[in-house]
Amino acid sequence: MGVIGFMAAFSAFGDELAIAREALRDGLWGVARTHAAKSEAPAARVVIVESFAREGKWKELIEAIEGWGNPEGEPFIYYRALAFVETGKMAQAGYLLADRKFADPAYARLATRLKARIAMSEKGAAEALKVVKDAPGEIYDEDSEMFAAGLMAATGDRQGAEEIWRTVAARGTNASERAFAVASVNLNDEQLLRAAFERSLSSESKRRVGYALGRLLLAKPETLDEGATIIRSLVRAAPDAPGARDGMSAIADACLDGGRYAEAVAAYRETFETWPDSAKSSILQDGLGWALEKLGKYDEALEAFRRAEETAPGDSVRAREIVKQGDVLALSGKIDESLVKYRTVLAKYPATDSAARIKDIVRLRDLEDRGRDLYREYRFAEAQKVFREVTEKDASRKSRMDYLEAMCLYGQGLDEEAERLVRRIASESADAETKSMAILWLAKHSYNRGAWPESRKLFAEFAEKSPDSPDAPEALVWSARTAFAENDFQATIQTVTRLAEKYPNSPSSLRGLLVQGEALIELARFDEAVLVLERVALADGVDAADKLSAKLLGADALFAMGADNPVRYQEAFEAYRGVRDGEALSPSQRISVSYKAAKTLEKLKRMDEAVDRYYTDVVLAYRMARTQGVRMDDEARAAFSRAAFTLADEYESRGRDFQAVHVLELVVASDVPAAVEAAKRIERIKRKGNFL
Repeated sequence: MGVIGFMAAFSAFGDELAIAREALRDGLWGVARTHAAKSEAPAARVVIVESFAREGKWKELIEAIEGWGNPEGEPFIYYRALAFVETGKMAQAGYLLADRKFADPAYARLATRLKARIAMSEKGAAEALKVVKDAPGEIYDEDSEMFAAGLMAATGDRQGAEEIWRTVAARGTNASERAFAVASVNLNDEQLLRAAFERSLSSESKRRVGYALGRLLLAKPETLDEGATIIRSLVRAAPDAPGARDGMSAIADACLDGGRYAEAVAAYRETFETWPDSAKSSILQDGLGWALEKLGKYDEALEAFRRAEETAPGDSVRAREIVKQGDVLALSGKIDESLVKYRTVLAKYPATDSAARIKDIVRLRDLEDRGRDLYREYRFAEAQKVFREVTEKDASRKSRMDYLEAMCLYGQGLDEEAERLVRRIASESADAETKSMAILWLAKHSYNRGAWPESRKLFAEFAEKSPDSPDAPEALVWSARTAFAENDFQATIQTVTRLAEKYPNSPSSLRGLLVQGEALIELARFDEAVLVLERVALADGVDAADKLSAKLLGADALFAMGADNPVRYQEAFEAYRGVRDGEALSPSQRISVSYKAAKTLEKLKRMDEAVDRYYTDVVLAYRMARTQGVRMDDEARAAFSRAAFTLADEYESRGRDFQAVHVLELVVASDVPAAVEAAKRIERIKRKGNFL
C-alpha cells in the first residue's frame, strides 16, 4: 500500500485495527502485526495469527497463541490446529479439532477441510472424503466442493469427481477463478481450458491452466506449435515456477513423437541448459538419444544413451539403455561393438525384459558372424548354408540374408543366379537399407559388364533413394563415369555439378571433378577443364592416383589449347616435366609422360630437343626397361612406337635413312603391335636405294 496509502487509511479509519486489517489485505504481514499489537481490541489478535499463517510462520503462530494462554476462540483453535498440521503434528491437531463444532460457518468449513487433511494423512483418501461428506450442508462451499472432488478422484470415484468439476465449470464466471481453473484442468477439456486461460489473472492460475492447455495442444500435430508457444511463454515468464521444466520437456517429447526430430533435439538441449539438473534425467536423455538416432547422428545418440544408463533408476531401465546403445552401434555398422553391449546385458541383467528380447538376437548374430567368417575364408557354399539357417530362424532378416547368399553365389562363380537374386531383392525387399545395397551392387555389376545405360540409371537411383548413405556421393561419381562412357559429356558435367552441390565436403566431389575435367576436354572446353583439374591437383586429401591424373589431364588440356596459343605449349611442357620429375611414377607412366613432353617440344619447334627426348626418355628408356624384365602397359607401348616413328620420319627427312632404319629395327625387335608397320617402313626405305 505504501506510506501515503497507510496515512490515508489511518485518516479514514482512525484506529490501529483498521490499519492492521488493510495491511493484512494487502499482504504486508509485518505492518499488519505491528499495528494490531497496538490495538486492545480482541479482533487484533486474530489479525496477528492470520498474518503469521499467510506468511507460513507456523512456529511464531503457535508461540503467539500460547503466549496468550491458548484462548478458546474459534479462530485461535483453527489456526493453532493448522500450524500443527503444517509442522507435521497431526495427532495434536486432531486432538484440538476432535468433536469440536464451530459456530462460525467460515471456520467450520476450514476446520472440515483441515480434519480431512488429517484423515488423509492417517487413514487415506477414503476416510478424508467421508469427513467432507459428513459435514453439515450449511458449511459446504465451493472450496469444499473442489476439495471433495479431489478426494473422490484420489479414491477412484472419477465419475463423482467429474460431476462436481462439471457443475463448477458450468457456472462460468459465477465460479471463482481458482475453482474454474482447477475444474478445467481436471476435466482436460480444450474449450474450458482456453476459457480459463483467458480468464486467469493470478500467475498461479495462469500457469496451472496454461501448462495443462499447452500439453493438450502438444498431443495433436495440427496444434503442436500453438501448445509449444503457450508453454514457452510461461517458461520465459517464470522458469523456476512449478511446471516449467516439465512443460519444456513435454515440448521435446511431443516433437519426438511427431517425427520432428531436429526440433526435439533442440528442445531437449534447451531443457538441459535452462535446468542443468535435468541432464541427470534418464528419461530425458533417452528421448534425446532417440531423436538423435532418427537423425542419423549415431555418435551423439550413443552418448545420450550412455548418460541415460548412468542415471537410470534401476536394473531394468539400465539394461534397456545399454541395449539401445547396442542398437545404435548396429545401425552405424559397428556390429562387433553392438554385440559387446548386448552381451553385457545378458551377463549383468539376465532377468530383465531387455535381456529376454536380445537373447535370440545375440544367438543369431553369432550364427551370422560365423557365416561372414566363412565368406571371408572363401568358403562360399558353407557360408550360404549358414545365411539360410539365419533366415529360417528369423524371417525378419530374410532380405539381408538373401543379399549375403547372393554374394556367396557370386563368389562361387554363379553370376546369373546371384544377379537374379539381387534383382529380386532390389524390386521386392521392404528393408530399405538392403534394397539400397542391392541397387548399388547391380549398378556396379552393370558397369563392369559395360551396360552403361542401366548402370547409370541404377547409380542415380541409389543416390536418390539413399542420400544419407556414405556410398551416395561415390554413386554419383560412378553415374558421371557411365555418362562419360556413353559419350554424354553434358550429362557428365551436370551430374558432377549436382554432386558438388549436395556433398560439398565429400572427397567424392573431388573425384567427380576429375571426371568433369575429362568431359570438358572432350567438349573442347579446355580453359574450363584446366581450372577444374587444377582444383583437384591442389586440394588436400586427394588420392595420389587422382591427383596425378588431374595433373596429366590438365597438361593435356593446355597442350590442346596450344593450337590457338603457342604459349600454352610452353605451359603444357612445364606441366609434363613437373609430373615426370616430381611424381612417383610407374615405368609405364614415365614413358607416357616423357613422350608427351617430347611431343610438346616438337610443337614448340624445338625439334633438336624433341629428338633427344624422344630417343633418350622414350625409346631408349623403354628398351632398357624391357631388357630388365619390366612389363609395360598399352599406353607405354603406344608411346614407344609413336616416338620411334617420329624419330624415323625426322631422320629420313634429313636424308639419314640409316638412322631411320636403325630406330625402326628397335620397334621390330620389341613386343609392340606396331612392329609389323615398322618392318614395312624399313622395306620402303631400303627400296629407295640410298640406304647405305
